[in-house]
Amino acid sequence: MSEETLRWTIGAVRMTALVEAETSGIPPQFFFPDITPDDIRGVGWLGDDPGVADADNATMAMRVQAFVLEVGGRTVLVDPCVGNGKRRNLPFWNDLSTPWLERFHAAGFTEDGIDLVVHTHLHEDHLGWDTRLVDGEWVPTFPGARHLYVAAELDWAAAPEQQAREGSYLDSIEPVLRAGLADIVAPDADLGGGLRLRSTPGHTPGHVSLEVTTGAERFVVSGDLMHHQLQAANPSLAEVGDTDAPRARETRRAFMDDCCGTGALVAGTHFPVAPVGRFEVDGPAAWRFRSVAADA
Repeated sequence: MSEETLRWTIGAVRMTALVEAETSGIPPQFFFPDITPDDIRGVGWLGDDPGVADADNATMAMRVQAFVLEVGGRTVLVDPCVGNGKRRNLPFWNDLSTPWLERFHAAGFTEDGIDLVVHTHLHEDHLGWDTRLVDGEWVPTFPGARHLYVAAELDWAAAPEQQAREGSYLDSIEPVLRAGLADIVAPDADLGGGLRLRSTPGHTPGHVSLEVTTGAERFVVSGDLMHHQLQAANPSLAEVGDTDAPRARETRRAFMDDCCGTGALVAGTHFPVAPVGRFEVDGPAAWRFRSVAADA
């Protein structure tokens, strides 16, 4: 394993993080317009995992990654990143050429071996590797997998204004639908084998998280209900992509409160450096994120 490929054993589940990109030194206002430098400098525990944030310069890191869960005889891919060769409006995601698929293979996975693809939501950085370009045509990357879409989220992604904003529907969603590999599910769907979707709206209308309850521990893949560990200390911080910021704030607070009560592990989809850990109460309406090391 490497810094771009990390693995945890959680109860009866083996989970692998496959990083597409991690960027440090980001001005936090890029993602959180209302943030101030003190919102980073005042959170001392962010320094427990070097590289998550730089208090001296008031900058932070951010990661784009997918998680692969091996559970109950199934291999489940969650939020497959941006993908290569996609034309995107955001310049840092436009026409990428990354070794993500090589990392996927090096971790022991194959395209035909993925049984299920789960999307916490349908932003362009959570579905790009669903397709790849073959002879000038976008085709499904994981031909044996069922690809799950929440109905409200799919309707939102298909809307003309959203298609114009991102452009991912035609090259990353429509080919999967056309191939007959899609299942439209409820936001609280029971996926069997201890996997269940949990409705966590606000960032997008049909946003969900993935709960896993097998063996001795419960854990949750968060999606974008949170983007960075610092939002634990200040859950009111709205991310620039939140479609309903007040609802997203309520979702974050309720999520962290519940995870504290149950002791659930959380895999933060965009959390840099050390993305798996637990939330702990750290004052009135504030929490901290204490990371859990990957397997040696």
